[in-house]
Amino acid sequence: MSGYPWAYFSSGPRAAVLKQLLSEDVEISGVYVTDPEYWPKVASTVDLANEMGLPVHILRRADLSTPIAALRGACCLSVGFGYILPKVFLQHVRVCLNVHGTLLPKYPGARSLNWVIANGEQESGVTVHIVDEGVDTGPIVLQRAFELSPFETSASIARKTLAFEPGVVIEALRRYERDGPLGATPQPAGQAARAPDRVPAHSQIDPEKSLSSLFNEIRAADPDRFPAHFYVDGQKVCVRVWRPEKPADESDLV
Repeated sequence: MSGYPWAYFSSGPRAAVLKQLLSEDVEISGVYVTDPEYWPKVASTVDLANEMGLPVHILRRADLSTPIAALRGACCLSVGFGYILPKVFLQHVRVCLNVHGTLLPKYPGARSLNWVIANGEQESGVTVHIVDEGVDTGPIVLQRAFELSPFETSASIARKTLAFEPGVVIEALRRYERDGPLGATPQPAGQAARAPDRVPAHSQIDPEKSLSSLFNEIRAADPDRFPAHFYVDGQKVCVRVWRPEKPADESDLV
């Protein structure tokens, strides 16, 4: 795939996207990551970049507050990058595209997949958009959806999203390189409110409600780290649900 060279930004387990880009002959000018010591999930991306001989740059938040000479006029791709890119950065580069793991404008921001489950959505997906000064508010280059099972968990939806991303990113870059920013669709005004970042307290359920009405909330809670729970006489009682006849290929679903 010919076109622009792209600077690749990441903080998470997104090596599959970088690998797909390289397999499609997308030119990667450099890989920019947050410190793997504090963002250990980015280590696989760093390892792949080193294996392929790509220059790797570790960025601190403060590094983004002043222009980075190597990125002047560059095309940047953010795939799970941990820092919000400030105005001075965006003014310095040619364009920055971001890969977001929901169907914007719904569920902007970080750690939003649990809310997709909690709200009983029947589909999710991946959006590639131009980064502007807001958070996940820029014009949409491409959006693709996939169906959700009624038994999804935070682990299964995360797995499906990560597996779905590489193909969407390739298609989005092709579209952007063909149509440029004019081919992107502005997000509607007054877009969906950002859900709060998920915290352990969100896993508390109301025991006065029926189990069927609580099913989505229980699924949305992390069953291992932050399980759904309620209190009896001041004691925390956790809830776990499972299907005795669950197919073997659904190991991370309820």
